[in-house]
Amino acid sequence: MTTSPPAARHNTPLLEARSITQRFGPLTAVDNVDFDVRSGEVAALLGENGAGKSTLMKVLCGVNQPQVGTVMVNGTRLTLGSPQASRAAGIGMVFQDLRLIPAFTVAENIALSLDTRPGSPALARRITEVTDRYQLSVDPAARVADLDLARRQQVEILRVLMADARIVILDEPTSALAPQEVDALMAIIDELRQAGLGVVLITHKLRETRQVADRVTVLRAGRVIIGDAEPATYRDDDLVVAMVGDVPPPLPAGRTPVGKGVPALAVNDLTVRGDDGRVALEGVTFIIQPGETVGVAGVAGNGQRELTEAVMGLRSFVHGTVHIAGSPVSGDRPTDALRAGGTHDQTHVGAVMVTEDPVHDAVVPGLDVLEHLVLTGRPLPRRGAGIDWKTAREAVADRPEATQLGLVGLDRRVDQLSGGNIQRVMLARVLLVDSPALMVVSYPTRGLDVASVRSTQQLLLQRRASGTGILMVSEDLDELLEMSDRIVVLHDGSVAGIVTPQSTDRRHIGELMTAGS
Repeated sequence: MTTSPPAARHNTPLLEARSITQRFGPLTAVDNVDFDVRSGEVAALLGENGAGKSTLMKVLCGVNQPQVGTVMVNGTRLTLGSPQASRAAGIGMVFQDLRLIPAFTVAENIALSLDTRPGSPALARRITEVTDRYQLSVDPAARVADLDLARRQQVEILRVLMADARIVILDEPTSALAPQEVDALMAIIDELRQAGLGVVLITHKLRETRQVADRVTVLRAGRVIIGDAEPATYRDDDLVVAMVGDVPPPLPAGRTPVGKGVPALAVNDLTVRGDDGRVALEGVTFIIQPGETVGVAGVAGNGQRELTEAVMGLRSFVHGTVHIAGSPVSGDRPTDALRAGGTHDQTHVGAVMVTEDPVHDAVVPGLDVLEHLVLTGRPLPRRGAGIDWKTAREAVADRPEATQLGLVGLDRRVDQLSGGNIQRVMLARVLLVDSPALMVVSYPTRGLDVASVRSTQQLLLQRRASGTGILMVSEDLDELLEMSDRIVVLHDGSVAGIVTPQSTDRRHIGELMTAGS
């Protein structure tokens, strides 16, 4: 897909942030940052987790009040620390964790954000006008719960545009989209650019930066490392070094061939229902050998969550069987998965899991990092009637996985961490389990910076080399092609094909994902 050439630069930025400094106690999250967006341009903002991207955007959206700095919109100074002032000035943000009410229709969600009546004819006319103008495929009467992720994202963009935003901030917008859906989103971004809007694209993906961005800014540790530059003036390695300080080592080219034996996972003719009672997964069959990584590709909502939950005994089966390391797993007994392949040794863990939505599925409010790390299904170290936290802390501190993942302090409350740091905690929790038969990891590198992505992939390959079978769901087709021995492609809850990286490419997988043929 090609987008329009960069627009001619205007002298006055549509939005201009100058000398923004944001401190939280002793931590300086954003340090003297300049950033601007011009009308008819796409400005990419790159940086690892904790670089200050979200903090800077929250300043622009009025959520944060910086200690130092000014923001101008169309030459007028913006009242900082006021979301209402930012919205009135035309700043809108589409967050990575989409914030729609699933039970409401598209029109009802938009009406709620605009404080107007859902059934208003004027609202319906306006929705039609905006969707036609920006080539959005949105049905106002559709229930959000029935929409796939790409359509939900378009609803979020529509909601921002309906509020008369002139500056649209997109936070990791392609993190769960198929290649064709990415192309469709890039076309929408181009429509916004051609209409004279300013677009901020927060992304870790250099491919997308080069595809659509007119300018790029790189933050590291709250400071601007590369500012207001044309992407073509830098190589990919230059941008990675600017983000993380060093180029992560490449994945090993050669890997131990997959052996034969009792499968780490055997799924046979599996059919399960979704939360709405309809069949979400039908007739799925595949195996994972010990020391084999099998990727799962599919447009979001095509049965990936139901598959991983059924494998882990978290969802009842309509039909079919699941075996982990030769042991049967029932659809309503997660302990079957935890103890699969073991004897009476209570320290044994058969299968471990990183869920697709750790924030909602795995975070226990109020507990700290260490407390989350010990929740693996194994008995906790005891001291009398209580828990021996000193021993638990030492056991974690001695493991290299925590350092490789850049884990935050063990005393930090997990429910107060960023999405990327929560992901690190959940990855560390499963990687600290020695020699499980099976690892089920959904979107393991979602929200991670370049260095953390590579560290996570290296750790998963180490588990593969030790004989653990890995079931990996990912929206990143490049990652699946790089990491997997085989890839199961899901379409509408059925297996559209099982391919090997040597015999396929991104485009073919995308065709299977969207057409099932």
